[in-house]
Amino acid sequence: MARIFFWKTKVEKFFTTREVQQIKLLPSLRMIFFIFGIFYAWPDERMEKSSLWWYRLKGVLFRMFFIYLCTATQVAYNFTVTTREELFEGMFILLTQLVLILKMEFFYKNVFKIQKLIRRLEGELYQPRTAEEDYPLERARKKTTTFWVLYFIFSDGLVTKWLIISCIYTIMLVPAWPVVDHTAPYGVFLMVLGYQFVAMFLNASFNISWDSLVAALLALTNAHLHRLQIQLMKVGHPQLRGSSDDKRLATVETIPDQKNSKDDVYNELLRCIVFHQEITGFLRDVLKLFSGPMLLQLYCSVFILCITEFRLLTDVNTTTETIRALTYLICLIIQVVQYCYFGNEVNYMSQKVHQATAFMNYPAMDIRTRKLLIAFQQLTAKGIHCSAKKIFTIELSMATFVTIIKTSYSYLAVLRSMTD
Repeated sequence: MARIFFWKTKVEKFFTTREVQQIKLLPSLRMIFFIFGIFYAWPDERMEKSSLWWYRLKGVLFRMFFIYLCTATQVAYNFTVTTREELFEGMFILLTQLVLILKMEFFYKNVFKIQKLIRRLEGELYQPRTAEEDYPLERARKKTTTFWVLYFIFSDGLVTKWLIISCIYTIMLVPAWPVVDHTAPYGVFLMVLGYQFVAMFLNASFNISWDSLVAALLALTNAHLHRLQIQLMKVGHPQLRGSSDDKRLATVETIPDQKNSKDDVYNELLRCIVFHQEITGFLRDVLKLFSGPMLLQLYCSVFILCITEFRLLTDVNTTTETIRALTYLICLIIQVVQYCYFGNEVNYMSQKVHQATAFMNYPAMDIRTRKLLIAFQQLTAKGIHCSAKKIFTIELSMATFVTIIKTSYSYLAVLRSMTD
């Protein structure tokens, strides 16, 4: 059984150093691709049509067994509850599973578009030219890895802790199997408990990977905007430039008479503008592709946070239940805050890019270069605002995160007044 569902997927290329192309993937991205491979959601781009069909079929069977069956039992359980505590406990779990299913189906449908976005990061424009430009990418690696590790610890660690508690107290991991409880034969109980643990562990892993993928793409966008800032501040300052023989940045067709220093300044500025257009185009494609699921996640997070806070304040009576609810609350907060944090970083760095245009060597420019600079300054003055747009619009910023927390608390106050 384990070999059928977890046999070796072609993800080794994400763990090897590609010396020819000198591409550095984020550590979190490598783990994300590995988890997607377990779900049969990351096919090889060179896979034949017949092999791809079989690969997709295994993905359908995998999620039917571990995702849909688990959700169906949760729905059945919610129709059998008799108390408010049981209803709220079942509802926040069911809502999380339904959002996950929508995100998962979206991913399976758009996996080739997502792979195309990842391949785009392998272009020459995205490769650092100097050691100074490696710094933003290193920061992105550290931040995304930190978020991924914290998310993984609090999410899959929570599921593991639930398993230990369930074994000690002979209770189900989640109340989703009405006909199986501590009175059932111990073998049946262990079998269902094991299934619940594997299903929830995989569900949490995919949820972590999906959210972390979006966060990583935003973090990389911010890193490349930082690289652009560094490049802009060197325009017209030959003494600040890196080695002149570094040709990794995609070239723009130069004008005649390259010996003219003013022409060199013009070409430097033109390269930066091309890079800026590529970064903004990449970000626009990322937001356009992921806006729908992100918007759904942010809206649902308000209600899930509200229900979790309500249970934490009213229905939790023991220390174990308190820790369980509090850990789940932290998972939700990490899930939401990484969207808002990295979106906010992109907004902030876009302003720094505009400010960097003031550090160019303006006196060394000719008239046409100055005109090009003024047009570019007008473009960058607008800034970049990361937003999830689909019927409604939510800006990805820390202000939005604060609004989500405030809104969930407002709903909590209304819910408590209705139940008192």
